[in-house]
Amino acid sequence: MNPLFLTKAKHAFTRLDLMVVIGLVTLLLACFGLSRFGERGRTAKCAANLVVLGQAMQGFSNDHGDTLPPAIVAPQDITWDAQIAPYLPRNLVENGMDPLFHCPSDRLPHARARSYTMSAHNMRNENWPLGPENATGVGLIWNPESISRLLGESVVRSAATNTDCLAMLKRSAIPSPANTVVLTELISSDNNLKGLRWSVIGDAADTSGAGQQLEQVMHTNKARIHDGRYNYLMLDGHVELLSPLQAGALKIWNISKVN
Repeated sequence: MNPLFLTKAKHAFTRLDLMVVIGLVTLLLACFGLSRFGERGRTAKCAANLVVLGQAMQGFSNDHGDTLPPAIVAPQDITWDAQIAPYLPRNLVENGMDPLFHCPSDRLPHARARSYTMSAHNMRNENWPLGPENATGVGLIWNPESISRLLGESVVRSAATNTDCLAMLKRSAIPSPANTVVLTELISSDNNLKGLRWSVIGDAADTSGAGQQLEQVMHTNKARIHDGRYNYLMLDGHVELLSPLQAGALKIWNISKVN
């Protein structure tokens, strides 16, 4: 046998050598912050969830005259997530929970996890009827008070059994779909599927105040979710990763004019 071959064979990697090298590389990557890539992956999965939820909203709109689902219909305890659930591409409900509504970075205990919320439409008289001059969000909050004040007392009784009597916001009435937020993240144990609490957030008539409120609620778990930024689903279906201050500065919570 060729002595040169024997010399080379003595220096070949064994399986044990390879395992040691892999272990050292893994340790070095961990020391240099590999865990951050884990959060980036969770951020991307969260954004993907929102894209699918946006497609379900589009499906709802196609069946309801180009309208968005109201965020809350209090007389029937109906929320936006329940209204778009039939339009999700597959039924992933397990034990009352659907992972498409759950951001993987949301580590808080939930009854039925929902990590997302709809931008609230401030149901003041000056924001009605709906139109392009409304400097507020897209999620209508129909409770007995707003129904009675804006639509009339007779509609309150009808809304208790028939949501079709309620007005909804047309997508085509929003002048800048790419700059109008529909859904964003809200990390709270009280944010649960079909729950009225935290179904909406923010008064977009004051976007800076909405951003501060959003930032406060999102940090209830004292963690740096997505490194201090959050995913925002826009009406045209794309998702942007922004800090609450950036979101406020861009005025994306307005359905009227944007920067």
